[in-house]
Formats: sequence, structure tokens, C-alpha cells
Amino acid sequence: MARRKGLNRREFLWLTSIATSGVVVPSVLTGCAVDPVTGQRRLLLLSEEQEIEIDQSQSPHQFSADYGIYPDDELGRYVRQIGQQVASRSHRSHMPYNFNVVNANYVNAYTFPAGSMGITRGIMLDMQSEAELAALLGHEAGHVNARHAAERATRGMLAQMAVGATAAVAGDGTLGSVVSGVGAISATALLARYSRENEREADRLGMDYMVASGANPQGMVDLMGMLRAMNDRQPGSMEVMFSSHPMSDERYANVQRQLNSDYRSETSRATQRERYMDNTARLRRRSDTIRALRDAEMAIGRQEYSNANAKLAEARRSTPDDYPAWVITAKAQMMQDQPTQAIESLRRARQIQPEEGQAMYLLGINLLSRDDAGGALTEFQRYEQVLPGNPNTRFLVGYSHEQQDNKPQAATAYQDYLRQVQQGQQAEYAFGRLREWGYL
Repeated sequence: MARRKGLNRREFLWLTSIATSGVVVPSVLTGCAVDPVTGQRRLLLLSEEQEIEIDQSQSPHQFSADYGIYPDDELGRYVRQIGQQVASRSHRSHMPYNFNVVNANYVNAYTFPAGSMGITRGIMLDMQSEAELAALLGHEAGHVNARHAAERATRGMLAQMAVGATAAVAGDGTLGSVVSGVGAISATALLARYSRENEREADRLGMDYMVASGANPQGMVDLMGMLRAMNDRQPGSMEVMFSSHPMSDERYANVQRQLNSDYRSETSRATQRERYMDNTARLRRRSDTIRALRDAEMAIGRQEYSNANAKLAEARRSTPDDYPAWVITAKAQMMQDQPTQAIESLRRARQIQPEEGQAMYLLGINLLSRDDAGGALTEFQRYEQVLPGNPNTRFLVGYSHEQQDNKPQAATAYQDYLRQVQQGQQAEYAFGRLREWGYL
């Protein structure tokens, strides 16, 4: 087969989507477990060991999708210090908590099942005190301690089992295929929307933990008030936060009630506003850049590219060495069919943070679009060294080999991909190639 030249637009758009890898839950599933908060038994299909395994395999990919760890070691140490103080007073203080400020500009925080947390620089910019930071970290620790991710994963796996069992009874599949298809969990699923009941519990636990660590409980009320007010002023900037953490007047009233009933005497504690401001001073020097990028990303979502380009130019002028500014610029250029310009933006991003994976990934895709499959392969292989375990990258390695007519290498990569993913367009494509080349 002659080597193909370039990609058409449909292929290019198909390949530009970035997805974190799926992790297949081990076949040995647990049953009832003791709730560490209530002491009662409930059905959970993930053991604590499996929570840790999923957390540690998934979280690096999500942090990279959020443009990596914010490059300020002192700020990182400060957040870890507050986080460890809060987590040490929780019901599951033995979990391997990991507190990270990530480069994302949107306002949010999230946690994986074993306590790997991402706190965006966007929300760090908008908080005003150490008490608010302790409240935020306490809330996320509440999700870990109440095992909300394991609870949601259990519901999802039970639903898959029910569908699979129905198909097996109807003769649509074997029991082996049903079992092997159960349990693929991605970061998207793990970080999906919590229920209002989950949020209420995390709020309550978060205040308990932060107060036990010595923080002023007013920080939780102030945090909720800030988020509520920001949503009133800039609803678009809060879409991600509230899609995963549904906010309501009820939550604000609940934390105010908890403070008044349980912790009124602790409100005389210092909120440590000055210490928080000192530790975030370098971040705040990038406030214009972060807010411009936040506006640019919302404009890109609305396909308002003229507005997005202006905001991106403003961000780059304000902070020329900001890694997310150049990656987001490249994304906007890709959406406007400007792969050559995107390649230059991504190479600039690589100069700023050479070990951060997202620029490598996107650079590989853009090189494919310029008919440089060899260069793309180099980028995807480099990405695999930095962030192993993403099945999408295995697919792209195979695709890059295929563009160079390296069928044996392409087939190996496609087979690796299909061992992890069996559904979707990429799986269908890989399966079709393997069958066409006589490997199946």
C-alpha cells in the first residue's frame, strides 16, 4: 500500500480530541464494605487497593489535560502543607493524598478516589484566605472519605452488568464477553457530576476536617459565598465547577447552619488572609493572563474566534512564558484550520515546559496533518514515556506507523489498543485494519 498523503478535515477533527485513558477494573471485585464515615456496611465493588490503583493511573493524565502542574514550587509546598493538615484529621488519613495546583484557568477543584487532587490556578486566584483553601481541600477530602467515586463506579458497573446480563439471556453475547466488558472507568466518569446528597456530605465533612486542623470554619461559608456570587456575575466561567459540583442556595444555608450550631466558638480563629496572599503573590501577578485565558476558552467554546484570538494575544503579551497560553492558542488555531501556526505555538509551549505532555500530543496530531508521520510518531512515543498508559496514544502510534506503511508496527500498536478499548470509532478502525491486513 502506498503511503497516504496528509489527513482530510474529518480525520483531522477526529484525531484532535484528547481523552484520558480508560482503566480496566481488576476482575476480582469486592462486595460489601464498611463506610469509614458512618461505620455501616454498604455495597461497593471497588476495594481500597483498587481505588488507589485507579487514582494513580488516571490522575496524571487529567493533570496533563489541565496543562500540568503549576510551576511554582513554593506555592505547591504551601498547598500540600494545608492539605496534609486537613487530611490528617479525616476518617481515612492513611490514604496517599496528593495535592496539586494545576495550570487550568477555569474555577474548579477535583479529586480522584484515593486523594489525588487538582486545584486549578483559576480558583486559587479567586479565593481570598487560607481558611477558604482549607475549606476547599476539606470538601474534596470529604469526597474521598465518603468514597463517593467508588459509590458512583459501583452504580455504573451494576448498570453495565444488568445490561450485559440482559444481552446474554437474549442470546446477544456470551457471559465471558459480558464480564470482560464490565468495569472500564475513565477520568471523565470518575470526575463526573456528584449528586446533591454527595455534595452535602462533602461540605459537612469538609468543615469537620478543616476545623479539626485548626482552620476557621468561616472559610467554608466564605468559599460558598464566593462561588455563588461569581456564578451570578460570570455564569459561563463557573460551568465546569457547577457541572461536577452542583451549587445551590441550600448548600450555602447548610454550611452556615453547621457553623452556627457546631463551630460558632471557632470563628474567632484567624482566617490567615495575609499568609494566603503572601503565598499566592506570584500567581496573582498572572491574574490578567489567567482571566484573559478564561475568557478566551469560553469564546472558543462559542466559536467566537475573533474574540478568542484577541484575548489570547492579550494573555501572551502579558505573560510570554505562560505554557497554557501557547497551548490554548494552538487549540484555537487548530479549530480555525491553521495547523502550521499551531505547530509553531506548540513548539513554543514545549520550550517553556518541555516535559509536559499535552503539547507533545497536540504537536503529533498537527504533524500528522502536515504529512509528517515520522515527526508525529516521535512526539507520540515521547508522550508515552512521559504519560504511559493512555490507550489513545497507542492508537496514534499505530496510525502514524500506518501512514508510513509500517504495517507490522502499526498492527502491534492497534492490538495493544484493542486489549484496552473495545468500543468506539477508534476501536472499529483498528479492528478493521487488523482484519484487512490478515491479523484477525
